[in-house]
Amino acid sequence: MSVVPTDTAPGAAQPPADSAPYDERVLAAGTTLRFVLLLALLAAAGSTMIPRTVWHLLASSEKADMAAACSLAAGIDPSVSMNTSFVQSGHQPAALAECTARFAQDFTGVVLGVGTLALAAALAVYWLIPVWRTRRTKVVPLDVIDVHGGLRPLLDELVTLTGLDRTPRFVVDPASRTTGAIAFGRPRRPVIRLDGGLVASADTERARFRAVVLHELAHLHNRDIGITYATVALWRVFLVLVLLPWAAVGTDILFFRGTADIRGLFAPFNAHAQVLGGLLVLAVYLSRLEIVRHREIYADLMAARWGASAEPWEGGAARKRSQGGWRELFVRFAGLWHTHPSPALRRASLTDPKALFALTALPLLLAGLAADILVWHLGAVPDELLWLKAVLVAGLVVGIGGVALWRAVLYALLAGRPVPSGWSVGLWLGLGVVVGELTGPRAAMNQWLPAHPEALLILVAALVLVMTWTGQNAEWWLRTWRGRSPGPVMLAGLAVPVLAYASVLYWWWFLGEVLTDGWPFTTAGLLASYNLPGLPPPDIGPLWHVVAVVGVLPGTLSRAGSLWWAQVLLWVLPLLALIVASRSGGGAGGSGDSGDSGDSGGERPRWLTRTPPGRVTTGGAAPYGPGRLLAAGLAGGVVCSAGLAVALARLRTADLGAVGATGPLRLAHIMGPVLVICAATALTAAVVAALTDSGWLTAGLVSAGITALLGVGAAYAIMRADAGAGPGTVSWSLSRDVHLPYAVSLGTLVAGLAAFVGRGAGLFRRWLVRRWLVTGRRAGSRPAARLAPAEEHSLRPVWRRAVRVAAIGAVVAGVGATALGVDVAESRGQSSRPAALMLDRSAPAPSAAVSRLQHQAWAAAGGLERIQALQAAERGYSAAFTAGGRSTTDAGFLEVMDRMKTTCGEMDRAARRAKTYFSVPSAAGQRMWARALARHRAMVGTCRSLATRPSATTAKAAGTARRNAVDSADAMLYWLAEKGAIRPKSP
Repeated sequence: MSVVPTDTAPGAAQPPADSAPYDERVLAAGTTLRFVLLLALLAAAGSTMIPRTVWHLLASSEKADMAAACSLAAGIDPSVSMNTSFVQSGHQPAALAECTARFAQDFTGVVLGVGTLALAAALAVYWLIPVWRTRRTKVVPLDVIDVHGGLRPLLDELVTLTGLDRTPRFVVDPASRTTGAIAFGRPRRPVIRLDGGLVASADTERARFRAVVLHELAHLHNRDIGITYATVALWRVFLVLVLLPWAAVGTDILFFRGTADIRGLFAPFNAHAQVLGGLLVLAVYLSRLEIVRHREIYADLMAARWGASAEPWEGGAARKRSQGGWRELFVRFAGLWHTHPSPALRRASLTDPKALFALTALPLLLAGLAADILVWHLGAVPDELLWLKAVLVAGLVVGIGGVALWRAVLYALLAGRPVPSGWSVGLWLGLGVVVGELTGPRAAMNQWLPAHPEALLILVAALVLVMTWTGQNAEWWLRTWRGRSPGPVMLAGLAVPVLAYASVLYWWWFLGEVLTDGWPFTTAGLLASYNLPGLPPPDIGPLWHVVAVVGVLPGTLSRAGSLWWAQVLLWVLPLLALIVASRSGGGAGGSGDSGDSGDSGGERPRWLTRTPPGRVTTGGAAPYGPGRLLAAGLAGGVVCSAGLAVALARLRTADLGAVGATGPLRLAHIMGPVLVICAATALTAAVVAALTDSGWLTAGLVSAGITALLGVGAAYAIMRADAGAGPGTVSWSLSRDVHLPYAVSLGTLVAGLAAFVGRGAGLFRRWLVRRWLVTGRRAGSRPAARLAPAEEHSLRPVWRRAVRVAAIGAVVAGVGATALGVDVAESRGQSSRPAALMLDRSAPAPSAAVSRLQHQAWAAAGGLERIQALQAAERGYSAAFTAGGRSTTDAGFLEVMDRMKTTCGEMDRAARRAKTYFSVPSAAGQRMWARALARHRAMVGTCRSLATRPSATTAKAAGTARRNAVDSADAMLYWLAEKGAIRPKSP
């Protein structure tokens, strides 16, 4: 029988004999974090949807068309890939910024006003929900119905039993015939509404009355109503004031606004935006219902602990259940839209609350989907706060999945069942992220689908890696932790994968996201981004291609803000777990499986005081001690040192006299050790994972981390010894060229993926061995002697202390190396390599329709205006030139020359302004435009010569230049008319 919780008041009734044997409150439920995700998603969506709606309703359509024309006039093709469009937008940034600013329309004040109004409406709805619930059903105070005062003492007794700080106000809905109740109101003014049927049956069915009221009091005890109704209020206001207007505006943009050509050109982007809005509704609605269903089960269990009878759930559970097939699928699908779980599930949870510890696919998928939608609506976050955005999103995704995984691992250990691996959690979370990326406009932008959606598998692989690590780390800590509560170690165990995944997200948004459009980086551009001298031509051999690929992988952004150092924590924290286990006497244990009592490894953990003895399989030894991992890390360090010696020996003999060899050789001194260390860590992790059963990923990462530290030290020693050894070498120092973040962060990720490969190889080897044994028995041959599982003997005290000191030293070295790497990274600034330099600048020719739109935009956004300004200056110059030829007096001639100087200045300003405008989006048009600008600049020169030194020669030159400029402007107008960019002049 479970122990009564400490927060139950004295004299409380004991729970029924068939109540749950496991305390579901031993770890955080995670439902509050999921509510936070929904609230953050709604707030972020409102911050992007409201400006778009306001702008669409209030903006001038003419200026809006001109603002959109700026990108077309800049030569940007909306129909091409995202990477090509990015490169095109960087060709003329100053002209594009000037054009956009010219036609920009700012409605910041209106947006802030609407946002404030929406927030005030949400607060008002939250405040008025209790009033609405009270007035809608015309409830009356309990004292009006309970005229004999029989119910008030019973309710006071139940409130005292629950230990609530505030006594709720009880009201009755006399018109309701049902026998239920509902808790609502505000946290400081809770209300419980009792149905009329429940009050009428209070005397005859006292056990049912107590159970229903205790269930509602449990909601108040668990503080459900505050955040639940806050979400409801924000959701309703979001639907009415934000989502519906935004959807109407999106429909107008998608089907009605502008010309058919423009709508068709931007149809993929606008359609993706609308689909993303629909997915937001689905994710928020289904997630909220699923959270509410879980909280109903929590309230049931709390009521049962307070002595509630199981009668209210017995009746529902006795109903006939569907017998599989399509009907069962329909029942399950219909259950997703209900606020309460099925009666059968509620009754079963009273005896075994496994539903609260289960890893269900749909909530995980919805969490990943909601987080990806949140990323889209946080797109306006500046680059300086990109790390904060990454931590926020990773905290919600990994936090939700991680809490569920910790609870599932805990339940498996308590119930003696197989511990979940965690990779399925990462897979479902990653699938939600992929669905959001493919259906929204982030990955595809203005395409229907991204060209290479397989690049999204990087995010899935990262989530699978961190969630597998989370599951194994949770098992380690739950087996060894002896504290009062496992909450602190769970927080630490979740902080590490959150930061690790945040570092991957930072890299993805900063650099990796472009991979969904294909490999856009030129090798020569990547190498040139290192700012090294003497780089060879683009065809530079396979080694430099490898270096170029490594330069854009996750973990290679080396600023402290990129969170690269979080990868180190993936092996430091498990190492600390082993140290704690060894200090408690269980660090050298075997598999960690215990007997029936589960306490063979030492004293019973204090956080299990609420769980009855005889059911628990936690406690005891850790999966293995740090000695094996230290030995594996040392072996990997030896292999790494040998590889570094061979690689650097090859570099030592390089010919510096070759043309352009200095830069590549320096790059090899930077990246060569990184490649060798990553290879060594991958080999170490794969071997350890193949030979390890429990905790294979964390074991592989710990060994690989020790290998990486030893490799960095070996690289330092070897290259330091070679520095200045002769004229054929390149000087090297740790603070400048080893680029430590690459080795330890990229090496950790590579080691994690290699551990999966090693695990697969190990499982395949065991399968082959079992198959061989079975085949040998069938053939009648005598199989080899059966090997008993290997057990590690207890280390002698001296050796154990040595291992402990070595492990602590590795942790200290890791932290110190991390701090040094942060300092190195900030001084080098490698993560600020310009992406435009690395991207391929080649672009396909636009289609005929897009080309026509680009030329029309070029003329409309300012091209025609600049040509007309040149013509106006030409006419002023011609008038002054003609007046000078007709002057008959010296005074008149001097006055005309003054006018000439003024017109020369006007011509010069018009020519300069035309020069800062966009290039014509086609080569032929740009040649004509360049010729026109050159001729007008020549006319400015001859104009000033004539104004300062009037003579027949300067007059002749000025006249010739004027005719050439006039002809070139007329030719430009005729060419634009032929291209359909402007209307031809009427005869």
